Amino acid sequence: MTGLERVSTSRDLARLAGVSQSTVSRVLTNHPRVSPETRARVLKVLAETNYTPHALARAMKTGRTDTIGVFMSRVTSPFHATLLDVIARRLRSLGLHMTLWDVEHDDIEASSRFIQQRLVDGLVLTCATFDSPLHSVAVASGLPTVLLHRGIDDLACDQVIGDNWQGAFDVGRYLVDAGHTAIGLVTSPLVVSTARDRETGFRAALAEAGLTVSRRNTVVGGFSHADGHRAAHRLLGRRKPPSAIFAITDVLAFGLLDGARSLGVDVPGDLWVVGYDNTDMASWEAFDLTTVNQPVQAIVETGLDLLRRRITEPAVSPTVVRLPCEIVPRGSTASTPVHVAPTYATKSGAPAFGQETPA
Repeated sequence: MTGLERVSTSRDLARLAGVSQSTVSRVLTNHPRVSPETRARVLKVLAETNYTPHALARAMKTGRTDTIGVFMSRVTSPFHATLLDVIARRLRSLGLHMTLWDVEHDDIEASSRFIQQRLVDGLVLTCATFDSPLHSVAVASGLPTVLLHRGIDDLACDQVIGDNWQGAFDVGRYLVDAGHTAIGLVTSPLVVSTARDRETGFRAALAEAGLTVSRRNTVVGGFSHADGHRAAHRLLGRRKPPSAIFAITDVLAFGLLDGARSLGVDVPGDLWVVGYDNTDMASWEAFDLTTVNQPVQAIVETGLDLLRRRITEPAVSPTVVRLPCEIVPRGSTASTPVHVAPTYATKSGAPAFGQETPA
């Protein structure tokens, strides 16, 4: 079948394929009640005529747009850029489209209006914060909603997050097992579940060992490389600096490493640094950062599976999934394995971390 005219309706397509309009509709919606031969004939005509279904008309007929609204903040940060890429790839593999909403550049009123317009089949929120009503607006709209990466306690919707408390607890235990006692923490305001859970999990591990992170060894700032760099100068520019520092994100840890370098502090000889997220940059030789891996692929796949279930079964009970996060040892902690961390002596010949100098 060659030289066919361009068609504009499914009725024209049905005429050229020699089938009914309802059969064309079933082919376009991938309905199973179509024989392979008929499906192939319709698809052949579809390709030869460059037919494109009218999205609005199809949405009015099926009640579906095949589009998911994704809400995200800090889209240019290494972790969020990776998260967005994985979401986009997974949606495409499922035959779904994505509308991206950057919450950093729109107020809550604009975001609420978009949600209430119901132009999408479901919502993915990666940017939930305790001080924003966005998640409540999404759930109240009745649109199927899933929270990824950041969670909200007791919110009645599906949520898939990494087990940030346990991951950070493991970091604390890792440093303690290596003999560190003077330990620093670089964190952020506790308005997101990731920051809260990582800080509390880390402090819990130290408390179990009878240690604390002193106020002088704690820096609360933002989320940027510059914040990590400033924290390095604050923590390392004193007479008795910490021997190990945990930064609650890789980006903060990158700033710490660069700040340590600018001060002439040897990593890992005189300082261990651990981050969180396992972004691609963490494995670069310039950083070689020990970090905690966030299972981004599994978070996205599990979350989108729950969202698709919610779209077809809106009455199903909400599910909260926490996926394990594991330490990835690299050069910033001398590639010391987890659970078998020996007491580590500095390159300068100073006492091992946590040991006292004999009188």
